[in-house]
Amino acid sequence: MSTEPDARLGRTLAGRYHLQRVLGRGGMGTVYEAEHVGLSRQVAVKVLHTHIATAPGAVMRFQREARLMARLQHPGAAQVYDFGEEAGELFLVMERLQGETLDTVTFREGPLSIPLAVEVVAQVLEVLEASHALGIVHRDLKPGNVMLLGELSAPRVKVLDFGLAQLVDGSPQERITVSGMVHGTPGYMSPEQCRGEPLDGRADLYALGCVLHELLIGQPPFGEMPVAEVMSGHLYRPPAPLRQLRPHLSIPPALDTLVLECLAKMKEQRPDNAQVMRLRLRQSLSLPISLAQAPRGEGKKKERPLPAPQPSKTEVPSDAPVGVMEAGGLANPHGVGTALAAAGFRVVPCVEGVSVGDVRALIIVPEAGGDALPLARQLASRPHGPPVLLCGEDDLTVMTRAIEGGVYDYIPLPLDPVDLSRKVARALRARR
Repeated sequence: MSTEPDARLGRTLAGRYHLQRVLGRGGMGTVYEAEHVGLSRQVAVKVLHTHIATAPGAVMRFQREARLMARLQHPGAAQVYDFGEEAGELFLVMERLQGETLDTVTFREGPLSIPLAVEVVAQVLEVLEASHALGIVHRDLKPGNVMLLGELSAPRVKVLDFGLAQLVDGSPQERITVSGMVHGTPGYMSPEQCRGEPLDGRADLYALGCVLHELLIGQPPFGEMPVAEVMSGHLYRPPAPLRQLRPHLSIPPALDTLVLECLAKMKEQRPDNAQVMRLRLRQSLSLPISLAQAPRGEGKKKERPLPAPQPSKTEVPSDAPVGVMEAGGLANPHGVGTALAAAGFRVVPCVEGVSVGDVRALIIVPEAGGDALPLARQLASRPHGPPVLLCGEDDLTVMTRAIEGGVYDYIPLPLDPVDLSRKVARALRARR
């Protein structure tokens, strides 16, 4: 809950909703606790941020959020009462919930017990069954959008914020979030969402697999890494089995298998739908352990964060030349070519506009403050060309555009030599 002063507090919005205090702020807007003056009922009012409300298409997205949420009548989804506009401000009125979001609970408690984690995710899947039946993909499932009501030993789940949802089967005229736009939270985004592709319900199953991973292990599959590394993990790296990460937890093999299937890079390899995943999830527990009797997780201090995995020795292909196109040559401050040579790679300096020859991978390094994205996309689009890797600042938008343009991998700066060597070795193996 925020305690910062807010100019809206004390106002009566649309003559009906008296704004009393701030409940939270998110990417789309600010949520207030308010009283419906005529009914003397406490509600939650979400007001769209002003800078977003003026963006092209934002008003239509917000209005569609209200209509979608109003259509979704399920006890596990926050109920929508009203929406409207006043003085250029768009607002959505929802039921006032008394509970804690899942990220708050796990921050305090650490990972949940296996039965409790399964129960929470199974209830979320019940909501997804209803939303997917209406053609609604949530697109931003994460612990912060799941609220737990009641006692933790027997929680009731509410799924929040369908603000990034879109109608899968809507007409082209109704689709506001178009292909090529990337929305969501990086730690929980499916590979197809990272690429800005059209989504279906299996993207939500991927996100929920990330959530279940975090509830059991203490962090999502690709940890608390820089955003570029997280998205690279979603796109390319296979997640480790849960039993390998926490062998002492005695995670049922069927549950471990299900989580890995949810995190499959290809959506066709994930469970067919939310109902299938829910049934398999409940069946994965071999014993009907009572939630009230099940032990809690071991706590945040003991379980979080996971120890950093030790990088295995990078196998350097001795006969595979690596092209490095560094703006400024040896004067480039990032030292990519120098780092690769020190790691044992055979480095071939390359120059823009000159044939890259027979290099097996090509790394493009911009000058400080420069933009090499157009060049990287151009070179990556050449048929039969080597995999192109682009170095750049730790910027989600740039990395996403690079991957959409066919760039094989993104190397965030400042440079991590171990990370650089690992990604270059992977690119070389991809061309064998």
